Amino acid sequence: MATQINNTFGIISLKDFAKQLGKPESTVRTWKRRGNIPKSCFLIIGSTVFVRVEEIQQWIEKTA
Repeated sequence: MATQINNTFGIISLKDFAKQLGKPESTVRTWKRRGNIPKSCFLIIGSTVFVRVEEIQQWIEKTA
């Protein structure tokens, strides 16, 4: 089953992404740090981490 992420700008905050997954933000940050989720799925602006919606959806579909 594919996860659908709703966003019109192509990025969402890491916090919102974690909420949509039903996981703590710290868990998603750990996955990011360990490389469980590819770096290409993230965008860092200043000190804020965003998730690239299209890339994460493609990655989820590949790993599902």
